[in-house]
Amino acid sequence: MEKLRLILVGVEGAVNMGMIARLADNFSVDEFYIVSPVASVEEALEYAARAADRLRGARIVSSLEEALEGVSLSICTSALASREDILRIPVKPQEAAELAASVKGTVALVMGRESVGLTRLEISKCTILATIEASPKYPELNLSNATAIMLYELFKVRGKPHYVEEPADPSLIGLIEAYARSLAELLLADKRRVEEVALAFRRVAAKNIVHRKEAENIVLILSKAYRRLGKCKAEPVHEQASNTQ
Repeated sequence: MEKLRLILVGVEGAVNMGMIARLADNFSVDEFYIVSPVASVEEALEYAARAADRLRGARIVSSLEEALEGVSLSICTSALASREDILRIPVKPQEAAELAASVKGTVALVMGRESVGLTRLEISKCTILATIEASPKYPELNLSNATAIMLYELFKVRGKPHYVEEPADPSLIGLIEAYARSLAELLLADKRRVEEVALAFRRVAAKNIVHRKEAENIVLILSKAYRRLGKCKAEPVHEQASNTQ
């Protein structure tokens, strides 16, 4: 996906229009089209906050066909899904995003009206239909909420977060296991339980520790506990840690 185009069709509420302009900035939308809006763009500016320029710069067009010009893949959305009606056989938002990630050119996300969504004719003009999983008792999401979910899934396959990620080094996971094993050897007589404790620490760390700082803090407290007990002369060796990965 080289560009992401957001298309609002017949948006009826100024609040939703303003909020969606903000979402376009939140999730790095490249192009913003509005098809035959019912709501006032001027009124929506009040709700767009710092994305007011985004809303002012939106391209207002009279038809979905015009908004889809130059698009390689279009994803429309609807709360109405069916396995019998071929037009309404859906994919999940994350599946739509994965497909979009593999497409060259511009991908369009098409969102419909608050009251009735997209018409069958409008859906037929799009490549695929995505449906957001929700309670069967009330599957219809607010337009801006649904747009946020779809844009987030698309952002995940193409964007970069606003914070710096520093993943945990796998060697730190091994070190956590090594310290856990050494502590268990000091405290437990049963060798089988020692290995079970070491394995438990390794698996918990591998499943739940995402960031380097988290791993470093756990290594810190385990190492201090190990030294405080003072009954072993040798530190857990790094080779032991690396062999348990």
